[in-house]
This record gives sequence, C-alpha cells and structure tokens, in this order.
Amino acid sequence: MNLEKLQNRNPAMDILRIVAVLCVISIHFFYHTGYYNTTADNVPMYFATVLRTLFSVCVPLFMILSGFLLCNKTLKKGYYSGIRKTIIVYILVAIACIIYKSCNGSYTLTPLTFFMGIFDFTGANYSWYIEMYIGLFLIVPFLNIIYKNLDSRKQKNILLITLIAITILPSLFNAFKFDSYEWWANPATDTDTQKLMPSWWVGIYPITYYFTGCYIREYGTKIKNVFLIIALVIAIFGFGTFNFYRCYGSTFTTANYVYWYGIEPYVMSVLIFLIISKLKLENINVKAKFVLWKISDLVLGTYLVSFIFDSIYYYEILNINTPDFYARFPFMPLMVLWVFVSALLSSAILNIIAAGIEFCWEKICCFFRFVFKRKNKSEIIVNLSLIHISEPTR
Repeated sequence: MNLEKLQNRNPAMDILRIVAVLCVISIHFFYHTGYYNTTADNVPMYFATVLRTLFSVCVPLFMILSGFLLCNKTLKKGYYSGIRKTIIVYILVAIACIIYKSCNGSYTLTPLTFFMGIFDFTGANYSWYIEMYIGLFLIVPFLNIIYKNLDSRKQKNILLITLIAITILPSLFNAFKFDSYEWWANPATDTDTQKLMPSWWVGIYPITYYFTGCYIREYGTKIKNVFLIIALVIAIFGFGTFNFYRCYGSTFTTANYVYWYGIEPYVMSVLIFLIISKLKLENINVKAKFVLWKISDLVLGTYLVSFIFDSIYYYEILNINTPDFYARFPFMPLMVLWVFVSALLSSAILNIIAAGIEFCWEKICCFFRFVFKRKNKSEIIVNLSLIHISEPTR
C-alpha cells in the first residue's frame, strides 16, 4: 500500500477488525475452560456471564464491517477474484490444522480425509465463517443493487426494520413463557418457551448485519459517543444480568437471544461499531496507521488458526494444571493474549505464503493470456493470408 492510500485509510475499520478477532478468541476461552459446565450461582460466574455476553459481538462485528466496506461493490470484471486471498489463506490454515490434529491423534489423515477436510470445512475447526462468507461475498453485488435502488432513506429504514423483524426480533419475543409464574421464578429449570413471532427466516441474519453496515456507512448517527457508550454499558450489564438470571442455579442456558441472530449480539455490536467508527483517527501517526493496517490484514488467518493454539494452551497447559473454571478464569487476559499473539504470528507466515501463491498464480495467468493472445494473433494472420491466397486473380 502506497503512502497516499495509507494516509487516506480509515484506521477505525482496522481497529474494528482487531476488536472483533479479540472477541472471537475471548469467547472461545469460555468454550475451552469449562464455563458451560459450571453452575451459575455466585459472583465470579455473574461476571463471567457478563463478559461472555459482551464477547458475543465477535462475528456480528465482522458482518457489519462487510456491509460497511463492500456496499459500493458492483458486478464487474475482477470482482470475484477479490475473494482469492481469503480462499488461499483458508486452505493454508485448513492444511495446518489437519496436520496438527493428525499429529496429536485426533484426526485420521488419509488422502481422502485431507481433501474432504478442506472442501467440507471441517479441517479447520473455526472455518464455518468462511463457508458463510463465501456465499455472502458471491451475492454482495446483488444485495448492493437492492440497497442502491431504494429511492429514499425511508425505504431503506423499512428494508432494515423488516430484516430485523424476521431475523433478530424472534429471539426476543420467543424467549419467554408468559403464562407460567413458576417459569419466571426459576426459568433455568424449564427451557420450553412460547413462540409469538415467526422465526423461519432467522437463518439469513448475515444479510441483516450486511445491510446494517451499508446503512451505517451511508447515514451513520448523530448521537454523541458518550451516550452510545452509556447505552453500551447498560446493554452489556442488562443482557449479562438477564442471562445470569436465566441460568441461575444451572449451567449456561443457550437460547436464541444469545446467538448471532439474537437481540443481544445485534444491539451490542451495532453500538460498538458506531462508537469506534465515530472516533476521529484520520490524523494519527502514519506509522500507527501502518501497524493497525498490517495487524488488520492478518485478522482472518488469526481467527482461523487460533484453534491450534486454543488446543495447545488450554488442553495441554492451563486445564491440566488447574482444577476447574474458577481457577482458570483469572488467567483469561493472559490466555487470550497468548493465543492472539501466537495466532497473529502464524497468520503472518501463512499470509507470506499466500502472497507467494498469489504472485505465482498471477504469473501463470499472465503467461497463458500472453500465449492465448499470441495464438489468436497468429490465427488471424494465417486466416488473412489464406484469404489473400484464395482471392481469384483478375
């Protein structure tokens, strides 16, 4: 990236990527340290639940960012080649994960399982996001046509409200049992709830997040950051307290409102996105912008390859030296930092390899284009010569 482009780059978007991947690594801490098997009935578990609630914004931030950055993309020559680096990095990470799992005995490596692990997105354990993103990237130009052809802000408001209504709000209105006093007294004992809204379309929630990013890019918000921060703090502790209440006396209750199509991640991720995107960072030092850009560029690989370091640091170090989640919880900042730095450095290596593959691919494509053009040119010359030869004498 040249100096002019770097100076014009908005570092807030790089910060958002970094925050998102840190949230990914942080929420995986709870998965690998026994949080979901620990009874929620004390202060440490309350704060753990609040933090787990906050970190659920991880993937939604990435999806909103996609809408923010890709909202002006059109279906033109070269568009689909834009996903090439993503695919190459994913394949390299999948190969690394397959090799790691085969070495520790959790994966049977054969030629068939090797290729199937790449193509069915099971080789890299966190690669479901790539499977989703490929489809989203393919339809982005068509989503943009829909958005750009809406005539007014009112119509775009209706589009976004409609998508929120069919993908996000069901998690709010279908999460209770209104006719049972016993349920409200102890909801953790009964996960059966009443359905008040249709929820068939919740699976298209990535499109809701995408259009949310488009909308923020175009209109933003006039609300001051101080009020957005207050709203975020209220949301974090409000949702976290509710989640603790829902699972009090039992283990963490995973209901729709905590998933990525849930009301909680949606509200918090939008607030975080607005807060960071409104930061005035355009005039920060060029070197700082460069560092943020380089870290941001490594985020995808960091996300995917973090599985290896999760397995090493949690199951081979932390968990075998600590008895339960209560003993592991204080190590959360250190573990997240270790995983992040290790995965980031690994991602840097994988991105260098990916850049080399892209370079070779470009050279091969250029060679074949040259050969093809030369062949066509030769055929044209030959055809013209034949026409000249076959022309009858006068």
